[in-house]
Amino acid sequence: MSHETPRYHVYPTDCDVFGHVNHATMITLLEHARWALLETVTTYRELRRADVWTVVRHVDVSYTAQSVPGDELVIRSGLVRIGRTSYAIRQTVTNASTGTLHADATITFVCLDRASRPVPVPDAWRSIFPLWDDPVSA
Repeated sequence: MSHETPRYHVYPTDCDVFGHVNHATMITLLEHARWALLETVTTYRELRRADVWTVVRHVDVSYTAQSVPGDELVIRSGLVRIGRTSYAIRQTVTNASTGTLHADATITFVCLDRASRPVPVPDAWRSIFPLWDDPVSA
């Protein structure tokens, strides 16, 4: 089952000159949600000591509504696929009040060793991330 973050309140300082959350800020909110997910099972210190790290390989984001000051956003996150050296997390951003979908993203990561060479996804990681709970729309 996917993981839902606490609500994110959109402030005017989160917005660009046009008055809405821009792409860079949305990417940051998605990253914050992924960290919130990871912090349910590990700590930053533990991750830094690990022999395997991850880096973003690809980001695919579709925007379907504007996020503006005053909005309360909820981000759902879950694992949609796992390969030999990579995995993908899907995240949706919805308005907490209206249920309107604001963004739908899939972020693909690759696992690297300390020398930045691709390595297999550790077996233990296959159970760290909750599975996306709507496989039909994954």
